[in-house]
Amino acid sequence: MKKFFLFILTVLSITFFISGNYKSSANTHDTLRIWVGAIPEEKKVMEEIATEFTEKTGINVEVFQKLEIFTVPSALVNNAELDERPDIVYLQAPDIGGLVKSGYLEPLEITTDLYNRYTNVAFDAFTINNKVYGIGYSNSTYGLIYNKDIIKKEDLPTTWDELFILAEALTIKANDGTIKQRGLYLNATDMWFNYPLIKHYGGYYYGQYPNGDYNAYDIGLDNPGMLDYVAKIKELKTKGLVLNNPNKKDYSDIIADFSENKVGMFFYGLWSAQIFKNASVNYGIAALPEEAQPLTTVEGFVINKFTRNKTGALAFLEFILEDQNQQKLIEAGNRYHKKTGERNPTNLAVIGSDYIQNDDILSSISDISHNVEPFPNIPEGTLWYNQDVTTNTFRSIFFGDSSGNEVDPVYKLQELSDYIRNNVALMNEQIDYINIPGWLYVLVTTLLIVIVCSYVFIKQKRKQVKKKLNKRETIIAWLLLMPIIILLGVFYVYPIFHNFYLSFTNYSGINLRDYGIVGLANYQQIFTEGIQGLFSMVIWTVFFAISVIALSFVFGTLLATLLDATNIKVAKIYRLIYILPWVIPTVITLLMWQGLLETEGGLINQMLNLIGVPNIPWLTNSIMARISTILVMVWFSFPYYMVIAFGFLKSIPKSYYEAARVDGASKFYIFFRITLPLIFRALVPMLIMGFIMQFNQFGVYMLTQGGPASDTLGAPGATDLLITYVFNTAFNTKRYALAASYSVIIFIFVAIFALITMRINRKRME
Repeated sequence: MKKFFLFILTVLSITFFISGNYKSSANTHDTLRIWVGAIPEEKKVMEEIATEFTEKTGINVEVFQKLEIFTVPSALVNNAELDERPDIVYLQAPDIGGLVKSGYLEPLEITTDLYNRYTNVAFDAFTINNKVYGIGYSNSTYGLIYNKDIIKKEDLPTTWDELFILAEALTIKANDGTIKQRGLYLNATDMWFNYPLIKHYGGYYYGQYPNGDYNAYDIGLDNPGMLDYVAKIKELKTKGLVLNNPNKKDYSDIIADFSENKVGMFFYGLWSAQIFKNASVNYGIAALPEEAQPLTTVEGFVINKFTRNKTGALAFLEFILEDQNQQKLIEAGNRYHKKTGERNPTNLAVIGSDYIQNDDILSSISDISHNVEPFPNIPEGTLWYNQDVTTNTFRSIFFGDSSGNEVDPVYKLQELSDYIRNNVALMNEQIDYINIPGWLYVLVTTLLIVIVCSYVFIKQKRKQVKKKLNKRETIIAWLLLMPIIILLGVFYVYPIFHNFYLSFTNYSGINLRDYGIVGLANYQQIFTEGIQGLFSMVIWTVFFAISVIALSFVFGTLLATLLDATNIKVAKIYRLIYILPWVIPTVITLLMWQGLLETEGGLINQMLNLIGVPNIPWLTNSIMARISTILVMVWFSFPYYMVIAFGFLKSIPKSYYEAARVDGASKFYIFFRITLPLIFRALVPMLIMGFIMQFNQFGVYMLTQGGPASDTLGAPGATDLLITYVFNTAFNTKRYALAASYSVIIFIFVAIFALITMRINRKRME
């Protein structure tokens, strides 16, 4: 009966594991699948449109919501040829370059009727080599946000000179020189919203070929016109019209001041419209002076090249693009009566509808959208917008280097442009394939299997087997474990080996499908060109990880010891308080610490000011930023070790402490010579795991973004860990194989460290 039960349990386990495959294979090819954006109301309307389409055509449509649009390209690559592949995908036009080059998108035929029903940017943004690969649905752009209580609509400037004159006239200063109201507020380190002004002075990001395609090697950030732009921003900075915070990459301070009616105008879109409404700001949005073209990110629909039902997909896409369906989607995307501005239509009928035209904000942004410049859709498009490069360049130009010394703008702009051109070349670098015969794969695999089996056999021989296992029970046990082993192999072991494989290929953002083996080319680059950055990062990362774990362990154990010696009820309360950093979501806590540690206005510096201590540059000075990073991560980690140590304290024999007290030992001596060493021995495996986690701690990037930045363009920032530096350097150029090579190096280093540490500890225990 027992054997029969085990047999049935085994069959059920295997059936449960393979049932997923059976289910996926049962899907028919007649079903269309569409991925939509993150707005729930929009998804619901798309489901209604899909139902109506099914009733008319008999083609079933499934709607899936993708919550993060930035991950859609990689999700499409991973699913494009699977059984449950999407047929129509909602994504950003700037992301199509690599997908088109790698053959993932289907070119579309645009009829005259369709072209006449949409703004030009709906097609221009998705056009590469005179072929249209998608149709824009929403146009995310910006203009001149202004306060109507400060500036009347009819008084808005029409030229750039008028803008600057008006900005000065509306700026109000107090008697002590502090600015109470700014007519204009700009962020000098920003490139996106300042682009129309940059272009006005003759600068540009990427040049264009006669056919309209972008030339990634034509960088217009080092031409003479850019020096005029730099001079103008410096002039505005002296007048208080530029954000005087070199480390502020976002617009939060400007938005906060505008919400308090302290700013007349700034360049922005409707992403903070709800904040303005909540603050009851009487605001508007208008076109920039001289009909300047702001940049825009167009979002729309594309068709998967590997769709099994191309005719049906084209029919459903055409159905989605009908005026009445676009109206429904736009209203849902703007949360109906809330009119949040999250979706800006490209359909002319929707733009002219009462829903848009009866709202001053939505109608204004729609008018602006007729004259915009699409963000470059080539694979190299995002290289110039790398915040760790371009933003830091402009930070040094307008605020000086890390020591506050003024820099030569000609040199920095030239350095920036050369850096981008070099990365464009690296991104398009062609590495020769290595033809490896099939027998070599078989030989290497066989050798690996032999080595592993030999190691296991030798280890087993060395052990004395006290009990002979029953073969039948062993086989049944392995069968029962098989589903778990397979799952571990698929979701844990396979990704590791696949990552090793990718590190030997030329897999990249422009080579997503037809990539092949290139041998040790990636490793050669790392250990030649990138060796200096790698070496410095390894030293800092190891120091960071060891410091965090050591301090967390000591502090956690100390607190556990103190709580163990106090009243039980009081100890429970304090344990609950101290454990809060461990249970609060990391993102929220890191943002909180970022605000607390700000040099200007941070709560910690405000408290220090009360006792006469001047502002401390917690995150803006290289040394202080590293110290702050370590302390914040200790704050995150110590509760875990406190809880674990508290449990182990109960297992330490009291006789140890009694003998120490009899010998006259102090509490300090007892803690460091008895408590700490005993708990350390017990927690060695956990400390090793903690080291590995800190070695790959990406939370540091959320706190400091790797800064303060290095004065050398492209070099690691002061708080860049190896994992964050690898992410920035490899993924900014979309050289995924290079990133895989870096991750293999990290994996090997951590594995060797863990094995050596555990072996040393095992010998000490013996």
